Amino acid sequence: MYNFKVTYKRFPAWQDSCDGMEVIRGDLKNIHVASPPDVVYAVKDGYKLHLRFFFPEDIDDRKYPCILHIKGSGWGEQNLNNRQMDLYPLIKAGYGLCIIQYRPADIAKFPAQILDAKTAIRYLTEHIEEYPIDPNNLFLSGDSSGGHTAILDFLTWNEELFETEGEDTPLPPLRGLIDFYGVTNLYDLTHRETGLSQEDNYKLTEYVFEKPIEEYPEQYSEANVLCYIDLRETLEPVLILHGNRDRLVPLSQSIAFYEALKERNARAELVMIEDADHGGPVFYCEATIHRILKFLKENTR
Repeated sequence: MYNFKVTYKRFPAWQDSCDGMEVIRGDLKNIHVASPPDVVYAVKDGYKLHLRFFFPEDIDDRKYPCILHIKGSGWGEQNLNNRQMDLYPLIKAGYGLCIIQYRPADIAKFPAQILDAKTAIRYLTEHIEEYPIDPNNLFLSGDSSGGHTAILDFLTWNEELFETEGEDTPLPPLRGLIDFYGVTNLYDLTHRETGLSQEDNYKLTEYVFEKPIEEYPEQYSEANVLCYIDLRETLEPVLILHGNRDRLVPLSQSIAFYEALKERNARAELVMIEDADHGGPVFYCEATIHRILKFLKENTR
């Protein structure tokens, strides 16, 4: 915004003073949060797809590790303004946040969302020098339906699956995956008693695939994350978080994902948040944030 002729660190402090002036010592380690304008990373089916950034800023003007986050929406249109501050403490702790928008299922059915996330990350990789992002410390994350998208992207990372364009451009290395109560088995949603009626669960899954499970069982299988658990030779560390009063996604889905990861000797951690629903204030409490930061710090280089 301004073209300063001298850096902050070289500029001398003013020595002006007067009687009655109060002095507060500034915190040189405090982090400010900045959010530049959204970026359109692609236009698909006439639908503009955006990236939204939140960056830490401190006096050192450095590059930061970054969380590539896919917001949940029941596979519908994502509200990028909704609950965007849930992860605000992570930004204040020194981690960038890049929110990835995908096409809703009424525009493009599964697996469009998986493809869009990979397109977004390739776009970011091509433009990463424009942002205060450390390309060697990228984490993938997602919540709910966004968790489902993030998990499938993670398990097929740089493999010849769920690709339509750009597959010749490698996806960047990851440091880990954070799964916030992600859906891992859509078939299970239609056969379990949740906080929704079975009819509503059927409507949700049919919205994702257009056809009911009885007519299209192979695509429901294609969307089951456990089908890809052994695809990659090596998996980065995974942190799974799920509330035990989740009314939308059964806790058993995260348990099944965790146990499958452990069976193949992957580094996986499962954290159950007592009394937490499908996200919300009980879930995103101070203890949860501290647990996420522990995972991030352990895997940031």
